[in-house]
Amino acid sequence: MSEVLFPMMTGDASEPGVLATWYVADGDVVAEKHLLAEVAIDKVDAEIYAPVAGTVRLRVVEGDEVAQGAVIAVIE
Repeated sequence: MSEVLFPMMTGDASEPGVLATWYVADGDVVAEKHLLAEVAIDKVDAEIYAPVAGTVRLRVVEGDEVAQGAVIAVIE
């Protein structure tokens, strides 16, 4: 199992970001480096890619505020 984390995007780790868009659904099977999501913080967007191949299990919902460094999904 591999965790997918919200990236550290600012110097202030206590500042939350937003999970803007999921490009996969819970239970989808993905390849390594597959585009999973887009996140945003302070007008900065970032794309999140699968670190490994496997089945995605989402941990947050689109639009949720998320702490930087928090687990947003796992890949089994």
